[in-house]
Formats: sequence, structure tokens, C-alpha cells
Amino acid sequence: MAATHELMGEGGAVSMEAIAKRAGVSKETLYRWWPSKTSVVLDALAERGQSTIPLPDTGTLRGDLAAFLRSTADSADPATRHLLRAIAAAAANDLDAAAEIRTRFISARRAALNRVLARAATRGEVIASNADTLLDLIYGSLWYRLIFDVGPLDHTWADDIAAAIAPAP
Repeated sequence: MAATHELMGEGGAVSMEAIAKRAGVSKETLYRWWPSKTSVVLDALAERGQSTIPLPDTGTLRGDLAAFLRSTADSADPATRHLLRAIAAAAANDLDAAAEIRTRFISARRAALNRVLARAATRGEVIASNADTLLDLIYGSLWYRLIFDVGPLDHTWADDIAAAIAPAP
């Protein structure tokens, strides 16, 4: 994973050969753990998201969302954006790739943010049964900006989404 993270951060070619060389292992060793380069990259992206985008607990949904989305924006460096665009393209063109992306990456990120929404439901800030729709709205906005570059992924975006999902009382 460390070798994959390093290569992703450098923005260069991320191949099984490059990962194996950087990690000091054989490609066969990698293929014992991951069936493809996509699998390694997806696991590395999910791990990176878990380590760089903490789950805040500010006591309010608006505060939690703003903090979570600000961290998300901060972690979207050019190399990561490039990889995320590549996996979105793969998902758009291949149903099997889309399923793997949902399983290895998207579901982990949705589950993380769902914990924030579950706390908000406990506090009465949202209706628990609306969580999937709220997740779609939040991540839909993120991916729309990421893929089509219609606006920046920055703190203003993060704060605007938080305010739209959890307006001030």
C-alpha cells in the first residue's frame, strides 16, 4: 500500500510492475493479494481516504459535514484527481469495473459519511431513512465537480454543501 500511495502522489505511472519494484516484491506477490492494478489502486484510495479524511464530531450535522468535506477538498491533489477521474471513466465503460469500484472504494467512503448522518439522525437533525439520498446529493456534487470541473473543490464548496444539507435553524 505504501508503494502505491507513493506512486499515486508522484503522479507518474501506476502499474503492477512499478508498484512491485517500489515495494521490493515480485509482481506475483501483488497478484496473490490483488487481482489487478485497479484493485490495488482502489484499496490504496480507500485507505488514503480513511487516513486523511477524519470523521468529525462537532455536535452538529452542519459542522460535521463542513469539516468532512473540507478535508475531502484538501485531499484532492492533482494526482488523486487524475486517479479518481480514471476510475470514473472505467466505471462508465465497464459494468464489472463499476461493481469493483463500488465494492472496493465507493462503499467505504459512503459508509464513513453515513456514520456522520447516523449521529445526526440520533440528534434529530435528519431523518435516518433519507441517508442514502443525502449521500447521493453530497457525493454527486463532489463527483460532478471532480469529473466535469464545473467548479472548485474547496472550502467554499464544502461549506455551501453543508449549509444546503443542514441549514441553520
